[in-house]
Amino acid sequence: MEVSVTKIGIVGLGLIGGSIAKALKRSGRGFIIKAWDRDRVTLEKALSEKAIDKYSLSLKDGFQDCDVIFLCVPVYAMKDILHELSGNIRPDCILTDAGSTKMDVLDIVNGTGITNPFVGGHPLAGSEKSGFEASRANLFENAYYCLTPNEKTDKRSLDIIKELVRAMGAIPIEITSYEHDRAAAVISHVPHVIASLLVNLVGRLDGPDNIMKTIAAGGFRDITRIASSSPELWSGICLSNRDIILDTLKSLCEGLKDFENDLQAGNREKVKSFFASARDLRSTFAEGKNLYHKTFDIVVDVEDKPGIIAVIATALAEKNINIKNIGILNNRESDEGALEIQFEDEKSRGLGLETLKSLGYHATPK
Repeated sequence: MEVSVTKIGIVGLGLIGGSIAKALKRSGRGFIIKAWDRDRVTLEKALSEKAIDKYSLSLKDGFQDCDVIFLCVPVYAMKDILHELSGNIRPDCILTDAGSTKMDVLDIVNGTGITNPFVGGHPLAGSEKSGFEASRANLFENAYYCLTPNEKTDKRSLDIIKELVRAMGAIPIEITSYEHDRAAAVISHVPHVIASLLVNLVGRLDGPDNIMKTIAAGGFRDITRIASSSPELWSGICLSNRDIILDTLKSLCEGLKDFENDLQAGNREKVKSFFASARDLRSTFAEGKNLYHKTFDIVVDVEDKPGIIAVIATALAEKNINIKNIGILNNRESDEGALEIQFEDEKSRGLGLETLKSLGYHATPK
């Protein structure tokens, strides 16, 4: 469908809100974007960069003519934001959010009594960095963008949000709020807890010579990288999805206890089966890459345009750098780039980074 909306409001100009503004502007579809943020300096910067057309320091003024408003604030701040908007926007203005949990947001929307059309949303893209400075127009390119309509969501509103998501370059996926939060708990929230637990374990068990921190590399660094994310953000996410995370942790503890018992009993077959089943299941995942094996990957921040993969591959080939795999990242919640390249060894990765950076690309080790 052709987007039938032109005036877009964005509440919160951080990494996600700023990237939504830039992505919609870059689409060239003539969107007029009005923004609100607590930080006037951020608003002025966004205006000077032409990421937005106007801004307001008050949610009660300036958003009355918006067709769609993106709520890009933490879940714990959503209630107050909605109360300020209530009665100050058109009745048919579509509201959508970008929060990491969806059931809590839906409860908040229903609790405020606001009757505007609402479509829950969560882009699976992001970075360990935060703030408008980290935002970029291609953050969502080829990234999955979960949409969680509820029983009150009308088809027209859902279709409009889907098309706006496509205008950003993202891929809309429609699921229920419960399905989203359950999946997020297993593949995102609990892994963050585990990564932080492993890092804290080093802190607790390391000796005065800090030998564990000194030799920590390879697989340990790979599986604990996400522990570098914002403590404020992740404490809010975990509390918002508390019940489902607790259920997931219970299942995790049961599996850990079973492994502990098998290890205590010296049951080689069961211990071997534990690792074998994980290996076999992991090989069926989208990328077919074993998370726990040492990998030599980089991510490259590039625009999605015809031939870009060929351009990158050719640049590396001209330097006799062999690559194992190259492809688009669809889930980029903590990867700062749209393209992932896998190399055979550390030397090849280093040469790849050097080559791409010399050509002006933003490339980082993964």
